[in-house]
Amino acid sequence: MDLITTKEHVFKNIKRLEKALDASPALVGRLGFVHAWYVDTRDQDHPHFGFSKFIGYKSLDAQSYLESSNELDGRNTEWALADFFEELRPGSSSFEKYYKALVEWLSGFGQTPRKTVRLMVLKPSMAEAAADEDRRLLELMIAVADLLSVDQRHELRSKL
Repeated sequence: MDLITTKEHVFKNIKRLEKALDASPALVGRLGFVHAWYVDTRDQDHPHFGFSKFIGYKSLDAQSYLESSNELDGRNTEWALADFFEELRPGSSSFEKYYKALVEWLSGFGQTPRKTVRLMVLKPSMAEAAADEDRRLLELMIAVADLLSVDQRHELRSKL
């Protein structure tokens, strides 16, 4: 099976996992064993979750996963997903926020997370800006920076 190579693969696979869970009680039964959860944080109020052995391979479905889960290697998928996600520090406010959301989401399937789980969130460079995000200040700063001399731009960059 081929590993994912783009963030679009990740987003599609998380949606595919959500649909697969609705149709596969056997797959739902595996949720409590997941070590690391990957969180699509593009919608901060409604995060979406996936686990590496499912979302790290292209076009995996519930049946394929269940039939070959012993042959799938989570280390390879975690390596492939590392380009798109970063780990949250346990105890941080972000970790607590997404852990609470994970517990709530899993409870909808009658499941709970393992005692210790790792949470990975999209790197800022991978998350697409929300459609309603106010970018006026950023655009103004860019316009002002364009008026600066090269030396002034370097000085500004060193302060950021």
